[in-house]
Parts: sequence; structure tokens; C-alpha cells
Amino acid sequence: MAERRGAMMPVVAFMMPLIMIFVGYSINIACIELAQTELRLSCDSAAKAALVNFGVTQAKTTATNFGKSVAASNTVYGQTISIPSGNFQYGNATKQANGSYLFTLNGTPMNSVQVTGTATIALPFGAMIPTGNYTCSEVSFATRISHDIVLVLDRSASMSFDLSGNQFVYPTDRTQYSPLQSYFTSPSPTASRWAALNSAVNSFIAVLQARNLDVKLGLVTYAEAYTLGNYSATQASLDVQMSTNFTGVQSRMTAWGATPLLGDTNIAAGLTLAQGELTSSRARLTADRTIILLTDGVVTTGNTDIPGMTSTYRTGSSIVTHVITFGGEAATGSVQTSMVNAAQNGNGMFFNAATAAQLQTAFQKIADSLPAVLVK
Repeated sequence: MAERRGAMMPVVAFMMPLIMIFVGYSINIACIELAQTELRLSCDSAAKAALVNFGVTQAKTTATNFGKSVAASNTVYGQTISIPSGNFQYGNATKQANGSYLFTLNGTPMNSVQVTGTATIALPFGAMIPTGNYTCSEVSFATRISHDIVLVLDRSASMSFDLSGNQFVYPTDRTQYSPLQSYFTSPSPTASRWAALNSAVNSFIAVLQARNLDVKLGLVTYAEAYTLGNYSATQASLDVQMSTNFTGVQSRMTAWGATPLLGDTNIAAGLTLAQGELTSSRARLTADRTIILLTDGVVTTGNTDIPGMTSTYRTGSSIVTHVITFGGEAATGSVQTSMVNAAQNGNGMFFNAATAAQLQTAFQKIADSLPAVLVK
């Protein structure tokens, strides 16, 4: 028996170095995996912090410094991480057909921050590799889609009509008036086209809030320049500048509903004001630009080439234009064709709403289509 025990000693002596090498490599690999994971988390947190700060300040230097401070609060294998300013890069990330995101340095809108971090760690069994140390590297980018949106809404006289789609037919709560009196009376608060639009805009805002989207919202309304005695209307007005506080839009919509809606339809005037707002000092470098145009009628004054305007805004100012026609003359024939073309040229969606419910659905679908992502 003693001889058999002694016979195992050479085997154990031979296997022990191999076991130690295996254990050493296993510990080194575990340490490398830990360092890589911690570095990835540090880069992710730095990219997200810089991105959110950039969205608020619109200043790369400020955002980079904030991202660096967040990275420095993390450790990799017990070491404080310092990421150079040059390793923070700003640009645009767009979703590809396979679901991945392509980062373009300095692309616009600047909705992404890419951060590259490195760390060198001393391995417990460093003698097993030539340098004794291991250098790991990670690249993270964060993308957040912000939105600057201007509603461009028809407040011409026909928005006081009922939902039958007929001209100069007013809701039943206005039957005590003659058509002429109704023309100079505020729209029905329950059954007019304006009332349906007001409700749809409120629904649109509710979806934005429920999805917690990063949105600035403004309001432009249009009709035509009109004066008759004490009654007047402006051609178009920037009623609410873009803001993250949506109550201004809701209040102004309510205020318009309490006044007579007068005049014909100058869509171009409304679009011009919206384009100006979306390229003003209130517009953000980080935001997608969107116009939501609603009309219920034929263009009666101003530039009639609405598809040409939306095409120009898309190519010149990167503005997407969605178009909604709501009852009336805009819902059929060549007018609708023009509005369909306006949406296509503006790279947007087109909706034809015949009812209040369909109008709400159109606004909700636009709100649901707005992307909001934070990725790798």
C-alpha cells in the first residue's frame, strides 16, 4: 500500500504546475472580465450624463466636463477612471434596417454622444503575459431623440362650421343665429370643427406627456388678414413660442375658441412662421424638427404651392411636415392631392379625418410615431 501511495507522487508533482497555470489563467480572465464590465458601465454612465447635459445646455464643453465628472466617480478594478475630453464625440445616430444605430460624427441633429474609455490593470498572475498588465477599451454611445414641434392650425371661418363637411352649416347650438350672425360668433364649444380640433390637440399633448418625450411645442394659427368694422383677423400668428410647458398651447387654443374665427385660408403664412420658429434661437441642436399642419379648406390667399414649401423646408431646414385634412373642401379632389403631396415632400404622414374621433386618432398616431431612445 505504501508503494502505491508513493507511485502517485510523480503524477501529483507533474500535474501541480498545470493546475496552478490553469488557476492563474482563470483568475486573470475573471479580473479582465470584471475590469471590462466596470469600464463599460463607466463609459455608459459618462455618455448618458453628457448627452442629457448637452440637451439642457446645448454646450459641448459643459456636457463633456459633466460626463468626465460622472466617469471619475466610478472605478475600474479599484482605479479612478479619467476620460480625456477628446474621447467625447458628438454627432447623430440613425436607426438602420437591421435595428442597429449608425453614429455619424458631427451629424445633425446632434442627438448622440460617443465616449471611448481605456483602463490598464495589473493582473494577479501578470507573469503569465509579457507586460504583466492588461489594457481594456470600451466605446459607448447614448442617443436621445428630442423634438421641436410646431402645430400649424387652421383658424379660418370654416373652423366654426359643424362636422358635416358642408360649407356655412353651423352646429345646432348656433341655429338661433342667422348664417351671417354665426359667422361673427365664436365657434360652438362642443360641436364645431374648432372644438374637435381643441380636443384632439389636448389628446396629442396627453400622449406626449404619457410617453415622457423630450419635446418643445409651439403653436401657429392662420387664416387671412381680415377687417370689417370692429371685427378683424390676422393672416397668421405665432401664438405660443416653443416650450416644454404645454399649458400655453392649451390656453391659447381655448382662447381662440372663445372668439369669432374669421377670414379665408393662407396656409403658406402659417408655414412660414413655423419654419422661422423651428430655426430660431429657441430651436435646439439636439432636436428633430417637426411641423404638424391641419387644414379644412382650400388655399384662398398667399402661396398655393404648399408641397413646394414643405419640400424646401425638408431639404433646407431638416423639417418633417405631417399633414391632416379635416372635413370640408380639403378632404377631396385636387386639394387633398396637394395636401398628400405636401406630406410626402415633407417626409411626413398624411391623414384625412372625417370625424372628431378620426382627428384624435391622427394626432395620437403622430405622437406615437415620435421616437425616443437611449441606446448602447
